[in-house]
Amino acid sequence: MNLFRGDFLVFLLFLGITFFFWWSQTMSQEHQTMMKVPVQISGVPDDVRTAELSNRHLTVFLTGKGTALRKSTRRSAHNTVHVDYSAFATSQGHASLSTLRLKDSIMAMLPASVSIRTIEPDSLTFQYSLQHSVMLPVEFGGSVESQDQFFLERIEFFPESVNAKVLLSDTVLHHAIADIDNVVISSDTSCMTLALKPIPGVLFDTDEVGVSLIAQQYTEKSFEVSVTGVNFPKHITLKSFPSKVVVSAWVKMSEYDKVGPHDFQVVVDYNEIAGRDGAKATLRIFSQPANVRNVKLQTRTVDYLMETRFF
Repeated sequence: MNLFRGDFLVFLLFLGITFFFWWSQTMSQEHQTMMKVPVQISGVPDDVRTAELSNRHLTVFLTGKGTALRKSTRRSAHNTVHVDYSAFATSQGHASLSTLRLKDSIMAMLPASVSIRTIEPDSLTFQYSLQHSVMLPVEFGGSVESQDQFFLERIEFFPESVNAKVLLSDTVLHHAIADIDNVVISSDTSCMTLALKPIPGVLFDTDEVGVSLIAQQYTEKSFEVSVTGVNFPKHITLKSFPSKVVVSAWVKMSEYDKVGPHDFQVVVDYNEIAGRDGAKATLRIFSQPANVRNVKLQTRTVDYLMETRFF
């Protein structure tokens, strides 16, 4: 049994020595392989918008001894070739660079005993566009919810416009949006700082703006307004029953005493009742002040008579 174990150990030793010599022989011979090298554009100015490279990886075919080639392929996954924008961009919006110009940069990643046979593709290309500075107006991009009878009057931005770099061809497509999901108004003024919503390819000179939401508190008020006629011929007059109707509206608390029934006009339109049989006429609000909200008629129709004067 011990004799058998000894022979087996000798066999394993002999096998290990044989494999070592075979491996050494193989690694000392010339081989060929390929590796993928990532490519990245660097040094791109802020006012340039670039499209992606036609190829984001270079395929490099190598010749060298086995051990060196193994090191090369391991290194390639952790090394990137940086191509400086100024090296091959022109003013025409189309850039192209022969990959042979990148050979020295790739060789610097490789052991000295490894050589490059070929690089594919033979050139790198990409498209780019120059951007221009423009002033874009700031707009509110959220929703507003009112509480305690406060209503939004206006929104003020600080600044009102921001400088941005954008393609001249699509300037009209862009606005600087002060981004927020929802704002609840429960006071007369709400001030906040909001971030500008990012726009692909657009560079703002600031990331945020100041916003003031100016609100007014309203309360409901009712008025008795006389019913009048519009579009009536001179010889026909309107008599309505009742002659006055109740109008309700939300008015600013700060202007409560300034709004009265004289600011409203409730009418019957002659064109809607002329030549029509019926004792009811539909009312509508013909005019109202600009500083009120939610104006409503408590009565929608009235009885009426038309009196004709003969000359």
